[in-house]
Amino acid sequence: MGRLVPKPGPPLPPTEDQLRNIFKKYDTNNDNKLSREELKKAFDYLGSLIPGFRADRGLHHADANKDGYVNEREMDELVKYAVRVGFTIKA
Repeated sequence: MGRLVPKPGPPLPPTEDQLRNIFKKYDTNNDNKLSREELKKAFDYLGSLIPGFRADRGLHHADANKDGYVNEREMDELVKYAVRVGFTIKA
């Protein structure tokens, strides 16, 4: 008798904590803020077809002090943006 192997499920929306951790992983220089290039790489990892555009929009939505970076205090707005535009993770 064969063993049942579950099929991969549909993509699931990530939790806010999962998204936050993904974004933090792309802080490659460990300065506790995300540059446009770091955001671009994070959105590419998340499967964006146009990661540069998403990085720009993420900065627009989250960069409250307009310094060109998303810092720790601004991370919640970046996560809300990513959830709002519908990024998912594979189950």
